[in-house]
Amino acid sequence: MPAVSVIIPVYNSAKYLRECLDSVVAQTFSDWEMIAVDDGSVDDSPAILDEYAARDFRIKVIHKVNGGVSAARNDGLDAASGEYVLFADSDDLLLVNALDVLYKKISGENADIVFGDHLSFQGNDGPEKDRRYIFFNKPFVASDRETIVQIQQTVLYRGFSPYFSERSGYLLATPWAKLFRRQLIVEYGIKFPLSISLFEDGIFVLQVLQHSNRVCYVQEPICRYRVLSTSLCHAHEISPIEVYKAISKEVLLFIETNGADQLMNAYQSRFLYYAKKQAGQLFSSSLSFWKKYRNLKLLLNDPFYKPFVANVPSMRLVGTEKVFGILAYRRLYLILAVILWRRRG
Repeated sequence: MPAVSVIIPVYNSAKYLRECLDSVVAQTFSDWEMIAVDDGSVDDSPAILDEYAARDFRIKVIHKVNGGVSAARNDGLDAASGEYVLFADSDDLLLVNALDVLYKKISGENADIVFGDHLSFQGNDGPEKDRRYIFFNKPFVASDRETIVQIQQTVLYRGFSPYFSERSGYLLATPWAKLFRRQLIVEYGIKFPLSISLFEDGIFVLQVLQHSNRVCYVQEPICRYRVLSTSLCHAHEISPIEVYKAISKEVLLFIETNGADQLMNAYQSRFLYYAKKQAGQLFSSSLSFWKKYRNLKLLLNDPFYKPFVANVPSMRLVGTEKVFGILAYRRLYLILAVILWRRRG
């Protein structure tokens, strides 16, 4: 049994796939297997995967009909045999010591999950343009339920962090840059939900944390996250409100199923964040200012978003969400519209 299973969902990723695969093969930690799931790609990705599998016995390839990233990750989990599991996206790169850092920490602490940081870069930019994100302001090991719940809250919204970092970003919900104990995932039947295509990874991480007894964090970058305009998290920035309603349903189902009422404020904060995203997208459109202003009022008074705006005083909003939330709560729509107008582009 390998120590680590690296699961990589692949869909039409030929342009960057070799870089991703090479970053795994080059790891200083060698006791791994790779489960690469070709999710019905129609470019050269299947051939590239088969080429690498022929060269390295540790690489296993699954070819399947396209079913989306959640189904691909679930298939990878079913095929994995490692003690621990790491997810990677097919256009990202692991740093050369990523598995070494994560494995030493999670095994040394006998933890169920270890979080790491990441670097972010645009398209084909080189390392000199990387931007560092730091999720928490210090390394930690937590086995008390209160702190683990706070980390769950942070997955929903960063303002609830027990160790807040101004440089945390919004990607703690992603499955990459983390190592998970596979037996815990198997024992509790944890899967990525198929009903949503945004924040499905957050639901997965929330589930793992729900059943974790020990959680730790290393303040070291684990991967280089490539920002592409075609990636799912960016493509969905223009999604209709129904997308966010579906996410809300899944988060509430998790909260209700697990009796996790302490996550409600963080849940509401996340959906105020989504309202801000939709408002930002609105003001990046070609509509006139006054049309955008009227649509902004409609958005914030929509029956879906209105309860979140009403609960702004109970939220731990930070950064631009704090300004957005206060102005929306006070119905200062014109001031908010002017701010969004000036930030557009």
